Amino acid sequence: MNYPNPLLQLTLVVTASLIPAFLSAEGLIQNQVEAFKNSEIIFQKSHSNVPFAPLAFMEVSSYGDAKVDTSSRGVNLEYDVDMVSQGATMPFLINERSAILVGEYLSYARFNVHNSGAAEQNPDIVDDRFSVSSVGLPLGWMYQNNEKWQTMAFVMPMTHKSSLPDADRSWQYLMGAFARYISNEDLWWIYGVYADLSEGDDFVVPYVGAYWAVNEHWSLSAIMPWPSVTYASSPDWFVRFGVSPSSASWSIDPAEGAAAVNYDAWDFGLTYERRLWNRLWMHIEGGVGGFRGIRIENDQMEDSDITVSTSPYISIGINYRPSLN
Repeated sequence: MNYPNPLLQLTLVVTASLIPAFLSAEGLIQNQVEAFKNSEIIFQKSHSNVPFAPLAFMEVSSYGDAKVDTSSRGVNLEYDVDMVSQGATMPFLINERSAILVGEYLSYARFNVHNSGAAEQNPDIVDDRFSVSSVGLPLGWMYQNNEKWQTMAFVMPMTHKSSLPDADRSWQYLMGAFARYISNEDLWWIYGVYADLSEGDDFVVPYVGAYWAVNEHWSLSAIMPWPSVTYASSPDWFVRFGVSPSSASWSIDPAEGAAAVNYDAWDFGLTYERRLWNRLWMHIEGGVGGFRGIRIENDQMEDSDITVSTSPYISIGINYRPSLN
């Protein structure tokens, strides 16, 4: 699972340019955080060492070889994925009870695909390297109904462009609507629905569960479909064990070159994250990823006899986590 040199170079360049941008924008971000503190919008109330969710991130991921077994049709594929992604979100308070969130998302994924079967069935992706560049625009809204209830919604249109011959630009839309009930300082519940809509492949799933700050060190996120357990012995580092959306699962249409990432696939792994300086954190994560895998959309491959193996993965990244204390 070695990173290709161009991908590593791109990561270093983007990271070097983003860190000063984060630091220069820190005053604006903290001003917004202070405004939220003085508003009626309620975030985490418990005294936990687990930090607030990141408002910006930069990450490099590498997934090992996964096998696509279609032996009944004489085609066996193997592929691996290297990916660099970056995103940021800025919250803006509208009034004492409502806010909007505006952000951006960029990613570049590079695939190595090998075919050990009948090459003529998939000539566009056999023994080849290709890449997919993606851009997303996340937009969110939240409202504090009362001391117990919040309502939230978001949408993120994404566009993908692959390097396959004669590739068309494809579109994908992520969206969700949720309600959060704050039971007490240590426990809250969430109810909602999450949708992933892309060309020829839609995915809708309930997003329900609870978050429990067991004590200062332990927290449990029993929210389906991405549950996790977090241990933070101090405010400067934590370990997370659980499920997260995978970057290894994609839908590829070789005929048109269209591509879309499948967020209905999962990674199962262990994350270690430590504060680097002030509000900048660095994490490393490893485990087993791609519990769904690549999907080849044509008559020969879209069949129930297709099985996709999981693969080991590792990711390294930097997060910007604001302080609400």
